[in-house]
Amino acid sequence: MMLVLPIVAAGALLQVYGMYQQIYLGKPWGDNPTSNTALVIASTLVIVFLCLFFLVFLSLKLETEVRDSGFYYTFPPILNKVREIKKEDIEHYFVGKYNPIMEYGGWGIRIRPGKGRAFNVKGRMGVKIFLKNGKTVLFGTQDVKGMEQAMQRLMKPNNP
Repeated sequence: MMLVLPIVAAGALLQVYGMYQQIYLGKPWGDNPTSNTALVIASTLVIVFLCLFFLVFLSLKLETEVRDSGFYYTFPPILNKVREIKKEDIEHYFVGKYNPIMEYGGWGIRIRPGKGRAFNVKGRMGVKIFLKNGKTVLFGTQDVKGMEQAMQRLMKPNNP
C-alpha cells in the first residue's frame, strides 16, 4: 500500500493540475491540448479509475487454509473461487523469508518463468510449495509459526 497510494495520488494530482492550468490559468495543457470539456471528462474518468483501482487494491486479501487433504486458497476479489493443492501433489515445502520484488517482481498475483506463481499481499515471509509436477507456488503469510505447524501436520506420513 505504501507504493500504491503515492502513485494513485500523483496521478490524480496531475489531472487536477492539468485542469487548473488549462481552465483557470488559460494555459493549454500539453503539446496538443483538448477542449476544456473533454479535459474535464477525461480527467474525471482517470481520477475515478484511480480511486476504484485503489479500493480494489485495499480489498485484496489472501486467504489460506491448510486441511488434512491439502492447501486451500482464495484471493478475493480477483480469485473468489476456492482453489486446492492436494496433499498428494505436494513434493515438499519451505516456510521462511523471500524477496517479493527480486524473486517475483512485487506483490499480488505473480507468474514468473522459472520461479513459478506467487500470491502475496505484503511482507517477506511465506510458504513455498514444491509440486510433484516440478512447479512451485508461493503464498505470503503473516503467521509464519502457524503456517509451519499447519504444513508439518499436513505432510506427516500418517496424515490421511
